[in-house]
Amino acid sequence: MKNLKCIPALLCLVLFVITACQKNGIPSAPAGQIAISKLKVKINEPDSMLLVGADTTKAVTWTISPTGSDELQTHTIGAIIKFSKAGQYTVKASNSDETSNTLTVTVIDSVYAPVYFTDFSAGEQISITPRIIKSTKSDSSYIGFTATTKNSYCTNSHLEFGVWFGSNPQAYFISFNGIFFITPGCGVGSQPVTSTVDFSSYLTPLTPGTYPLNILFQNIGYHGTVEVTPTQVIFHWDNASSGIIISPTTLAR
Repeated sequence: MKNLKCIPALLCLVLFVITACQKNGIPSAPAGQIAISKLKVKINEPDSMLLVGADTTKAVTWTISPTGSDELQTHTIGAIIKFSKAGQYTVKASNSDETSNTLTVTVIDSVYAPVYFTDFSAGEQISITPRIIKSTKSDSSYIGFTATTKNSYCTNSHLEFGVWFGSNPQAYFISFNGIFFITPGCGVGSQPVTSTVDFSSYLTPLTPGTYPLNILFQNIGYHGTVEVTPTQVIFHWDNASSGIIISPTTLAR
């Protein structure tokens, strides 16, 4: 059995323009003030911030005091900052239209260890929306799906999963493994995370028959079948007692 694991993205630092008003540091920061993900961080822990309501076409000047222990990367009205030394630092932001109040960030005497992967949170459930994919080169068709978590996670995260194939050319094996972060730690705000897969890359075209569908999620194996007819694809799946919900269960070919 070959593992065709889907790796979400390159492990590189990506700067995000922060648009959510759900802040860990300052909830619902008003226009003209700094919204920041955390007011207390570890040494070398990235912290996301923005000047709320600032004109995105004008540069923001960030003032950090004391200087010399900070590393700042800016992106339009947002920035990511980290500190190399424990202590208290004041942050101020301004552009031609807005000047914020001073914000105090505390850096504790503990070194940050980047985390790129975490388990699902309690009560998680995965919703799968299947679809038919038509070949652009022939009359062949395949199955694809979009999977979405019920719970919300950091805005810089992805649903990490794997798909497999074995001796049966139309057996479906999926494993939902956890939450993968593009950058270490959390961005500001949260939302459900989604991933998609196209089985045309792995399996043979759909032909009439009934095929196994096996999904591993939180160390539990869920089992059903995919029935293929000349006109439909039918998913025989027990949504009522499952951590995996499939809807719709019938697709027209």
